[in-house]
Amino acid sequence: MRLRVLILLAVMIGVIGLVFFATRKSDHSASATTAVTNSPSPVLKSFGKVARTSGALAAADLAEPAALPATNIFQRLTGGLEEFTLTPEQLAEYLRQYGTNVETLLATQRTNYIRLAAEMFPNDPRVQYAALTRDVFPEARREWLDRFKKSAPDNSIADYLSARDYLKAGDRENALKDLANAAGKSRFDDYTLEQVQNMEDAQLSAGRSLVEAKVAAGSGLLLPQLAQFKGLAVDLQAIQKEYIGAGDTASAETIAQLGRSLGQQLSQGEGSRTLIGQLVGIAVERIMLNPLPPDSQPAFLNGTVQQRIDEMTAFRQGTKTVTSEFNDMLMRANETEVISYFDRMKLQGEYKAMLWLRNRNSLR
Repeated sequence: MRLRVLILLAVMIGVIGLVFFATRKSDHSASATTAVTNSPSPVLKSFGKVARTSGALAAADLAEPAALPATNIFQRLTGGLEEFTLTPEQLAEYLRQYGTNVETLLATQRTNYIRLAAEMFPNDPRVQYAALTRDVFPEARREWLDRFKKSAPDNSIADYLSARDYLKAGDRENALKDLANAAGKSRFDDYTLEQVQNMEDAQLSAGRSLVEAKVAAGSGLLLPQLAQFKGLAVDLQAIQKEYIGAGDTASAETIAQLGRSLGQQLSQGEGSRTLIGQLVGIAVERIMLNPLPPDSQPAFLNGTVQQRIDEMTAFRQGTKTVTSEFNDMLMRANETEVISYFDRMKLQGEYKAMLWLRNRNSLR
């Protein structure tokens, strides 16, 4: 069992490296990111991992609720999320207890329930966001994008998703307009906090203990939007290279600044609650900076391009150190500390919660 955990940990740490260093290749596609961001968080899958698509640790084998020490719970976290997955009967009971509404339907993260939410609450921005990031209505995607932008005019995510689709359709003019609008907005809300809390309630309704519910919710969140954000950066880089090839450095730097705004939202802004979100944000920013001369000093940077790349590299190395210790830290944590960890993750973000847990371990 122990050997298996360590092997999984090594694999997932490698995934993090791929998310970051794949940006060195200018023609890198977003397909690899889709694989990382569309499956349950790995952090729990190996329990010491950290790059994932949900923002928290991906869970593994949580069995039926039982009065077991937290350590024993984590010793079972090596097989997947199967035992965390609610059955149709458990979902029905959850809806009975909490009602059939936006919050409960989206908490299931299941396409059929998201589709039902879209039919019942088509004008709710949370539903529109879920339908778009899960691509529930591909044939009417532009309609849903425009609806989302109208329902959440202050949320820059709507503009970023719209820009991505415009670029895919070859409409560069409208894409750049969306990017300019997004850069002027401070709000970047992916509704993660509310989603995790509702998922926790769903687990509690199925009879999970509090610690199991927190682990399940914090580990099972999906973040499919991250693949779309990285894909947007890749498309923008292609435009950058056109400008650079034409000798238009100023326009290339403008594109870099627009794309970097997205990266900053993910690495430092509202999108930084999950470590995988931060790492994808860094990847996005690096994609935007790579085509620029390393010794250049764009107006939007406090230094040279190379200095900023070095800062991002240092941050990634720091996260690698913490995540390599994460499995052992959780194994040593008591139930109260595990609950506190997942609560802090919601309040402070995943990486800061990890640093807190490491500090707790150092005091033992």
